[in-house]
Amino acid sequence: MPGVVRSVDELSIAIAGLRTAIAARDPEAAWIVRDRYKGFLSRGVPDWHLEVGVREAGGRPLADDVVVARDGGPARFLITRGDFAGAVDLDQRRGSVIFTNLHEFSLDSFVRVFYSLGLLESQGLIGHAASLIRNGRAYFFCGRSGSGKTTLTRLSPDATLLSDELSIARVRGGQAYSYGTPFWGELARAGEDQVAPLAGIYFIRHGSRHVVEAITPRRAIERLLPNVVFFARDPDLTARVLSIAADLVEVVPCFDLAFRRDPGFWEVIERG
Repeated sequence: MPGVVRSVDELSIAIAGLRTAIAARDPEAAWIVRDRYKGFLSRGVPDWHLEVGVREAGGRPLADDVVVARDGGPARFLITRGDFAGAVDLDQRRGSVIFTNLHEFSLDSFVRVFYSLGLLESQGLIGHAASLIRNGRAYFFCGRSGSGKTTLTRLSPDATLLSDELSIARVRGGQAYSYGTPFWGELARAGEDQVAPLAGIYFIRHGSRHVVEAITPRRAIERLLPNVVFFARDPDLTARVLSIAADLVEVVPCFDLAFRRDPGFWEVIERG
């Protein structure tokens, strides 16, 4: 109603060590944040700030797919899709977004893009990968839809789930780490908010038997880059993504993995 000022709910989430304070200007948006990211709610000094608002439905769609485009300055980018329009300032570490027809999937889509940009300064990437912790070490299983990511997680009930769909790796001090994320796929279940050293990156495919083959960093980066989740077609940001990916495959052993539908692949991995 005109003249009514909506209250602002201040929430905070932390993903991969990056804490974001979210100012939700709509009760529904605040509820979605609390529910969708309940395992990643956090307190403490935020690294980033994000304002979330909702406008009444009926606005003209801005795009069919996510578009990330530079907005004048060297560090400011617009992020648009049919159901939202937002902006991120990488220098100020601030963002804002307005949704139409808000639901949990539209909010989560924006947060994924937001974090793909924010993680760059922390030497982090989001990849199409399932990730699991076993015996204190993390493992990345990279592949597009249908490659077997969710199958591998279901075959690993004794492992800690970090994600079945979108996983985060960061390189710090010459060591790579994998982090739990709330970004889920077919399992419809968030990962655990945990972190572990990344022991291996595996490019997966279904096979008639379990086979692990080591690959070179050059071959690994060719396989990794198509699995990196990144929407900005900006030369400077793309160069940063390439640099992080190159560092990642230099410090983490990389392999091709063919597997059949039984948990014996873990024995092959641990022997290798």
